[in-house]
Amino acid sequence: MEIEASDLDAVLATLPDRRWAERFPMTDPEPLYDLEKDLAAQRARPAPFQSQDSSAFGAPDAIVSLLIDHSGSMRGPPMFFAARAALVGSDLLASLGAKQEVLGFTTSRWKGGQSREKWLNDRQPAYPGRLNDLLHVVYCSAGEKLSARRCADMLRPDLIKENIDGEAIEWAASRLRRCKERQKCLIVLSDGAPVDDSTLLANGDRYLDQHLRRVISEIEQAGDIRLAAIGISHPVEQYYEHGISISSPEELESTLVHLINRLLRPSP
Repeated sequence: MEIEASDLDAVLATLPDRRWAERFPMTDPEPLYDLEKDLAAQRARPAPFQSQDSSAFGAPDAIVSLLIDHSGSMRGPPMFFAARAALVGSDLLASLGAKQEVLGFTTSRWKGGQSREKWLNDRQPAYPGRLNDLLHVVYCSAGEKLSARRCADMLRPDLIKENIDGEAIEWAASRLRRCKERQKCLIVLSDGAPVDDSTLLANGDRYLDQHLRRVISEIEQAGDIRLAAIGISHPVEQYYEHGISISSPEELESTLVHLINRLLRPSP
């Protein structure tokens, strides 16, 4: 299921397990609004010079998609710092004249949804494939700029569940391929390998991992999208040619800024 972030209230309210999230504390979104104001103030001030690592080059024929893992382990500080990084990255891309998309991926249920129920009704055939229902969220579409209000939606305790990375990357790539910009980049932000208990129990422990590797390989070989990833305490280098591992969520902002500059900087 693909939905706009503005529709999260309506969609999540219909789910049968929606009350489980009440046991988790809310994350205060106010610092995101403060950050948005700070970034606007910085843009309004005339800069005496532009550093090579910030806005020294433009990218008017580029689009960058940020795809954020919404798995349960991202709850709390990791998701908060991911939202901050998305705001900072969005501001940088706007200053470069590049278009952007900000997307999130999770599942609509824990431990299977309608997909698993159908499998059970079909008498549990062997190797059924994915047994959970995808939930893909659009926070910012091409041609838009990300807002703190939309980033605050990432902090909802009833949103983050399980992560099926391979299909999420296919989805984000398909959106990019519909864009007319010549230079296309997809940056995945994750803190672990793909996990969905129902799918792995029925298909084997490496099923989602192998699918993720196959999707990454196909995109990298196609060459029309530059694919990169930032892993929070997760060795994404073993999956992605352009992978960067960091030790804490606080490093996301500076790492994302560095990566955007590296991907969009013209080759010498």
